[in-house]
Amino acid sequence: MATSMLKKFKQYWKSYSMILSLAIVLDPRYKLKFVKFIFSKIDLETVEAKVKVVEDNLNLLFKEYYVPSTTISLSGETSNEIRDELEEFDTFDYQLGCGKNKTQLDLYLEEPNLNRKVNSDLDVLTYWKENKRRYPELSLMARDVLSIPITTVASESTFSIGGRIIGKYTSSILPANAEAKLCTTDWLCGQEDALVKHLALRTAMVAMVAAIFFL
Repeated sequence: MATSMLKKFKQYWKSYSMILSLAIVLDPRYKLKFVKFIFSKIDLETVEAKVKVVEDNLNLLFKEYYVPSTTISLSGETSNEIRDELEEFDTFDYQLGCGKNKTQLDLYLEEPNLNRKVNSDLDVLTYWKENKRRYPELSLMARDVLSIPITTVASESTFSIGGRIIGKYTSSILPANAEAKLCTTDWLCGQEDALVKHLALRTAMVAMVAAIFFL
């Protein structure tokens, strides 16, 4: 039995989430070094190939956010959305000093990692907000990637509770009666998750109204 469990564990251990890999790269304390370290613990022979896949996906995603450099005309207008001139100068000066042909992603990855011990309580989203001048497009990408829920358990649990409150035999119950049923259950059982059930009730009520409307 232990052998079977170990086999299954290794099977899932080899499977990795691409979005989680991208998220850890966008943490300035870890970046690609940590991804490579984790992959080396899985299989030394496939480390480089897996890291290359993560890099390729990272670059493909960044292209969706990339905005070509603006050119300043005599009238001072830009071809992109107008930003504060001093912010544009900060970005221009930083990129000019680091290399013209490098993208914001390249510059970010080449920077030394932040000290993990000193920045143990770092809020990564706050970091990207504070560095949006240096990395305008990359900060937007980081915001979108890092805001993706890591699990769907919470939402699935809500709908599951909603199904227990209003079952298939009570789908025509009035909203006021459903709320009374919920409150009575809480009072009798002394449960502490009234808020979750209340949200589930609202979800179930909306679903019920929608079902009646589209019948």
